[in-house]
Amino acid sequence: MAQQTGTTSAATPNSAGASDTSLAEIVVTAQFRQQNLQDTPIAITAVNAAMMEERGQTSLHDLGQQAPNVTLVETGGAFGPGMTASIRGVGQSDFDPAVSPGVGIYIDDVYYTSLTGSNFALLDLDRVEILRGPQGTLAGANSEGGAIKLYTVKPQGDNTGSVKVSGGERSLVDVQAMADVSLIKDTLFMRISGVSHQQDGFVTRIDYGCQFPTSGIPASSAGDQGCVAGHEGGKDYHGGRLALRWVASDNFEVNLAGDITVDNSQVSPVTLLRVDPTAPGAIIAAGNSGYPPGNAAGVAYDDRFISPNPYVTYANFCAKGFAGNQECYTPYQYTKSTGVNLTLDWKLNDALALKSITGYRELDSQWTNDDDASPIGSSLGYSEIKNHTLTQELRLNGAVAKLIDYSVGGFLLDQVTTYASHQILDYVIPGTSFEFIQDDPVAEQDYAGFANATWHITDALNLNAGARYTKVRKDYDYNRYNPSSIGGGDSIFFAPGFSGTVGRYSGDKFDYRVNVDYRWNEDLLTYAEVSTGFKSGGTNPRPFIASQVQPFAIENLIAYEVGAKTDWLDRALRVNVALFYNRYHNIQVTLLSCPAYSGGSTTEPCAAPVNGGNALIYGAELEASYHYAGLTVDGAYSHQQFQYQTVNPLAGIPVDATGQGFQPSKWSIGAQYDFAVPNGATITPRLDYIWSAGYFTNASNDPNSYQFGYHELNGRLTYKPNGGSWEASVAATNLTNKLWYNQTFDLTATQGQAYGIPAEPRTVWAEFKKKF
Repeated sequence: MAQQTGTTSAATPNSAGASDTSLAEIVVTAQFRQQNLQDTPIAITAVNAAMMEERGQTSLHDLGQQAPNVTLVETGGAFGPGMTASIRGVGQSDFDPAVSPGVGIYIDDVYYTSLTGSNFALLDLDRVEILRGPQGTLAGANSEGGAIKLYTVKPQGDNTGSVKVSGGERSLVDVQAMADVSLIKDTLFMRISGVSHQQDGFVTRIDYGCQFPTSGIPASSAGDQGCVAGHEGGKDYHGGRLALRWVASDNFEVNLAGDITVDNSQVSPVTLLRVDPTAPGAIIAAGNSGYPPGNAAGVAYDDRFISPNPYVTYANFCAKGFAGNQECYTPYQYTKSTGVNLTLDWKLNDALALKSITGYRELDSQWTNDDDASPIGSSLGYSEIKNHTLTQELRLNGAVAKLIDYSVGGFLLDQVTTYASHQILDYVIPGTSFEFIQDDPVAEQDYAGFANATWHITDALNLNAGARYTKVRKDYDYNRYNPSSIGGGDSIFFAPGFSGTVGRYSGDKFDYRVNVDYRWNEDLLTYAEVSTGFKSGGTNPRPFIASQVQPFAIENLIAYEVGAKTDWLDRALRVNVALFYNRYHNIQVTLLSCPAYSGGSTTEPCAAPVNGGNALIYGAELEASYHYAGLTVDGAYSHQQFQYQTVNPLAGIPVDATGQGFQPSKWSIGAQYDFAVPNGATITPRLDYIWSAGYFTNASNDPNSYQFGYHELNGRLTYKPNGGSWEASVAATNLTNKLWYNQTFDLTATQGQAYGIPAEPRTVWAEFKKKF
């Protein structure tokens, strides 16, 4: 029978307990109890700190590169500092609290509610579990595509420590340190860890008027730096974590941890990819641009602002406001994230254990965006998200003889998020700027009760079942004001009384999971499952007129899956496979034109989420690992298809559309070998190769929405002396210096442009790590 409490890290191939010719056991807690990965009937990618370090993975984005059917990429532009998370074609990129993520992210079992600030640095982690497929019963709301669970290292009180220093291209300096000490012998332990990371940006912002003095666009810099106005994509963050562990008795343990991260990075790198000067927004923006302010002639918005160098942008973060004055923002982003979590583990008897998980988090994130990525000033914005969230979960884990393992419990979430912004949108109204300030608080309360059980029918056959009921309520308060430059007060662009309008959403959902697994022998487990998950609904967060304040409903998914977990060659080779077939219902999509909500107008701007229709998603996944002597090889392959079955006429989606599928095909392979040298040291070279197909980023499947695929080669060379008290490495990402885009945003039909977030060019760095 599986153990009921505690956690154990995922083991590397050459960890203690594994021979030099076999793969070690990997322990996960996806079903609320410790289980061998090969005994857990869920499609899971599990990696630990050593594996991440070997691959040079430093963020959640890096983890997504080598996990099948998983996309974890940095957001940018109007969506600010955060992450788009998608598993098996289901996810979310919008940061606004009115919409919900499609992939649940957890740190030490505490739910992280916001995509903003979620591309975490992987600091002092024990392991990461990526659960693919809906986790409605095990993880809860907004884990429709799957869940990502990060577990930090618990204090051990072993009086150890480490320091790792890295330096490399673009003035990279990274320092990470950890100390684990005993405060009271065998009773109270403390672990403290921290990171400081700085690196210059790789996209250069050029002053267009300075670079092209005959263009008719005035220079805004003196040109003493070769017309360079700044850079984008640089990183500057610092964080720390303090954890206390009190082992009060053999049956009671308390873990208390607090963390803080302050990020003062440059804005995300955004470059202009396409311009349609005939688009309505492009024509209006050109007429409104006027250089200098007041010049009615304007400047055409066209492809001259697309730089021949893909790592150059002409964005100037300026626009002409309603009062005719030129308004400029400092290009920056800032995020401060703090949190405290308290976990109580109480073993009531040999067959019953109670766990309480309490989390409180605060977030303050600010950023600016220049969405036209040019000196025209079509779309300029400043945004700030403030959030505080309290979560509480109780679990009672038990066993009935040796027949049934079960978990029952409840979950509470209470959060308030305030979205404030100043928007200058010169593509909306001919002859004037559409400008306003907003300050929108959004309150949300979630309540859930759940039960999961495993019935050991025989020593080989298990029935796993679960159910969860969730109730969600959101209240969105809309406020629109004039900036001080036009007198303050209620916005002149919104109807009187619009400020104070409240959009309310309330919904509930029952999720279930039925899973049967059978162990044919010690090296083969097969399973079959049907499960559900959902993403909660809400109300339109970006209405341009009051009639666009419309609710949208829950999005949900029913998944059918079969899989096998296998070990071969005396456990030197591990191969896990899964096939899935998903029925995807009430898919939430965003309309850029919504005459049904705009009094019949097809020209009224719109950004309304609606339930766009139903679709099928089906595919296959494979993960494999091989270890023999000093050789380790690991790889993954995934493929999926997305096809709409029915569509909402309001959404304007072609019935044969295949978009929204996120990386329909992807594979990766990595290999390393430990070479022994005469003095007892080892030299370990490693290479990792990742390939991904292209896909359409929206359901219309027009050429402008196609994001091309990519391939990436990463490498690492590590030297460890005999005894292993220190190690030195040289690492590089994108060794072949290929250009691709982590994300693209297609606004050609309305604003007239498409922009992208380029991946980093080749980056080389060196590391030195010392253990104490």
